[in-house]
Amino acid sequence: MNHSKSFSRVTMGMKSSLIRELVASTKNIPGLISFAGGFPSPKTFPAQQLAEIFREVVKNEGQDVLQYGASEGDSLLKEQLLKWEGLDLSQDEMMISVGATNALYYYGKTLVDPGDVVLCEAPTFLGSLVAFDALEADCQSVPFDDDGILMAEIEAKVRSLRLRGKNIKFIYVIPDFHNPGGISYSLQRRRELIRFCLDNEIPIVEDNPYSRLRYSGEPLPTLFSLARGEFGDTSLVTEIVSFSKILGPGMRVAFAKGDKELIGKMVSWQQKINITPDCVAQRAVARFLEKGLMDPHIASIRAFYTPYLQKMLSDLERYMPESVTWTKPQGGIFLWMTLPENVNADELFHAAAQRQVSFIPGSKFYPQGQERYNKLRLNFSFATPQQIETGIRRLAELLV
Repeated sequence: MNHSKSFSRVTMGMKSSLIRELVASTKNIPGLISFAGGFPSPKTFPAQQLAEIFREVVKNEGQDVLQYGASEGDSLLKEQLLKWEGLDLSQDEMMISVGATNALYYYGKTLVDPGDVVLCEAPTFLGSLVAFDALEADCQSVPFDDDGILMAEIEAKVRSLRLRGKNIKFIYVIPDFHNPGGISYSLQRRRELIRFCLDNEIPIVEDNPYSRLRYSGEPLPTLFSLARGEFGDTSLVTEIVSFSKILGPGMRVAFAKGDKELIGKMVSWQQKINITPDCVAQRAVARFLEKGLMDPHIASIRAFYTPYLQKMLSDLERYMPESVTWTKPQGGIFLWMTLPENVNADELFHAAAQRQVSFIPGSKFYPQGQERYNKLRLNFSFATPQQIETGIRRLAELLV
C-alpha cells in the first residue's frame, strides 16, 4: 500500500528537522568540533541525585506514580513549583507538560486556526517555528536589537497585517538569553512590549528555558511577572518554563502558567494527545525541589558555564576579523554572529565542516521567505575550552 497517497495536507507539507539534517551531515567527521547543537553539558546533569530520587520514588510511591496520572500534571509538583517560584497562583493556572515545545504546541492549538498570524522575533527558535507550521499558522517575524524586539517594527507590522484583514493570534518571544540571538530584553523594552500588546489585544507567550542561567548582570522580571505585578493583568502573558537545560533534556519536564481558562483548554489538548505527562519524572522533580536541591544545583551550573562563555567571547575577540560581530550574552548557552553581507553562512557551513568545525546557519531560524543568510548561531556549552579556541580559530581563518 502506498500510504503517501493518503497523507493529510499538513503531513504532506511537513519538513524534516533542518538542524538534525545539518548535524547528521557532520556526524561522521573525525575530530569534529561542534558549536551546532543546543546540548547542555552532561557534566551539569545531577545524575547521582536523580538516580537516588527516582529509586526512592518508585520504591515508596510506585503504586501512585506508576499509575495513570492527571492530565494537568502532578499536584505535588505544582505545589513545589509554586513554592519555589514564590507565586500566588492557583494550581488551575499551571499545567505540567512533556517538554516546553509540547506546551507551546497546546497553546497554539488552543488559539490558532489555519492562516492565523503568529508574530515572532527574527530570528527565533526553529523548534517553535516547526510547531507553528504544524498548526498551519502564518508566521510573521519582527527584528530585534540588543534590548529586544523593535517596537517601531512591530507597530508597523501589526498595522499592516490588520489593514490586510489578517487575524493576529499571539506573539511568541524569548526575552532572556534568546535562542538563537543570545540577547536579553531590557526592562524598558519589556514594559513597552507589554503596554503595546495590552493596547492592541495581542496575547504574549513567553518561552523561558534560560533565565536562571545568568552568569553576570542583574536578573530582570519576566514578562509574566511584570504583566501581573506592574500592569495588573493576569491574562496577557503565558509563560512556559523548561527544565531541559537545568536537569537534562531527557527528563522532558516543563510547565506553563497563565490564565485559568486558557490553561484549562491547553490541558484538554494534552489529555487528547499525551493523556498525562510522565508521572515518575514529575514526582522525581517534585522531590528534587522539596529536598531543596534545585537552587544549589542551578548555582553549580552557572559556575560551570561562566568560563565557557568567557572563553568563547575572548577567543572571538582574539581571532575574528573586524568585519564580524556577535552578541555578548550574560547567560544562556548561545551567541549570534553577524557576517559581512556578502558572506553566506549556509555556504560557510560546508567549508567549516571541511575544517572540522560545525555551527547552525542563521537562515534556519527564520520563517520561510524571511531568511537572513549572513548570520549563524554558536553554542558554547558542549565543547571543551580547548575545542572552543581551536574551533573559533579555524572558523576565523575562513573569514579572513
